[in-house]
Amino acid sequence: MAGGALVLGGLSIEGYSRAGEESWYRIRPPGLGFDAGRGAAALVGARDLFLTHGHLDHALGVPWVLSQRRLQGLGPARVWCPAPVAGALAEFLAAAGRLEEVDYGAEVRGLAPGERVELERGFAVEAFAVDHIVAALGYHLLRRRKRLRAELRELPGEEIARLRRDGREVEEAFDEIALSYCGDTGPGVFELAPRLRQSRVLLLECTFLGEATRGRGTLYGHLHLDDLAEHAALLSDCEAIVLTHLSRRHTRDQLAREVARHLPGLADRVHLFGAEAA
Repeated sequence: MAGGALVLGGLSIEGYSRAGEESWYRIRPPGLGFDAGRGAAALVGARDLFLTHGHLDHALGVPWVLSQRRLQGLGPARVWCPAPVAGALAEFLAAAGRLEEVDYGAEVRGLAPGERVELERGFAVEAFAVDHIVAALGYHLLRRRKRLRAELRELPGEEIARLRRDGREVEEAFDEIALSYCGDTGPGVFELAPRLRQSRVLLLECTFLGEATRGRGTLYGHLHLDDLAEHAALLSDCEAIVLTHLSRRHTRDQLAREVARHLPGLADRVHLFGAEAA
C-alpha cells in the first residue's frame, strides 16, 4: 500500500497506517523505522527498527525488510521490541530465514518501559508503556539540544556574551522529545505516558469515530476520537498531532469533519495521515 509523507518539527515522516491492514513509519532524521506493516520499501534503509507489538499488521513485514537489506548489501539491522515478545520475534525471523535458506544476521533486542537506545547524530529512543490488549510499547524520539542555563536566562544579552568570552559555560544540554509514537493504545496511555504532552510531534492513533463504536476502543485497546476530546488539555502543548490507524469502517473525510467538530481548539495542528479519503 502506498504511503504518505509529512515534514513536521524538522522531521520527515513517511508511512502508512490503517487499522487491521498495516502500520509503518520511517522518520528522518535519524532514519529509523517504527513498525513494519506488511513490508515497505521505505524501511529497507533503516538500520534500527522499533516494533510496538506483535500484531501482524505491524510486524509481518519485519522479515521482508531484513531480507531486502541482505539482498541490497546493507548489513544487519537491529530490531527492538517489547521484551515479552522478543523470543517469539526471534523465532519468527529464524523461521523466515530457514524458508529463504539465508541468515538475516539481525539483532533482536527486547525493551521495557523507560529503557533508552542511543542512536547517531544526537538522537535516542526511549520506550514507554501503552494501553493495549497485548504486550506493547510506544517510543519517544529524543533529540539532544542546547539551551541557555536556567540561572542566566534573565541576564541581558551583553552580559551573557561577556560570560561566554570569559570562558563561562552558558549553555546546558537537554533532550527534546522531537516525536512520540504510541502505536496501538487505548486511553490509559495518557496516564501511563505523561510526557506525551511534551512532544513536539505526536503520532497518535484514532481508530474509532461516532457513538456506534464508542465502546470498541476500550474493549480492544484503541482510541476513540472522544478519548482525544476528553484529554485535549494534555495535547495542547504539542506542536503537531498526527492522527493514524483509522478503522476501515470510517473515511478520512469523516475523520476531518469529526476533528473540526470535537477538537476545535486543536484542529489547526491536527494532521490526518496514512489513509485514503474513501
